[in-house]
Amino acid sequence: GVIFPGFGSSGAEELLQLREEQQQRELGRRREQLREAQQRLQEVALEAQQAQLKRLRQTSERYWDEL
Repeated sequence: GVIFPGFGSSGAEELLQLREEQQQRELGRRREQLREAQQRLQEVALEAQQAQLKRLRQTSERYWDEL
């Protein structure tokens, strides 16, 4: 393996392990951010769909009232 000056072999392994743990935490954070963004997107889409249905109902009611 790579030996970092001043660390020795076991120190290099420890650094690599720490780096791997850091990458895993970062990956977990990114997954959580993506999950939250996906949830917000679903909520916004649902709200837009509900608003569209409401407008459609109102338009339909006005149409039938005018007949």
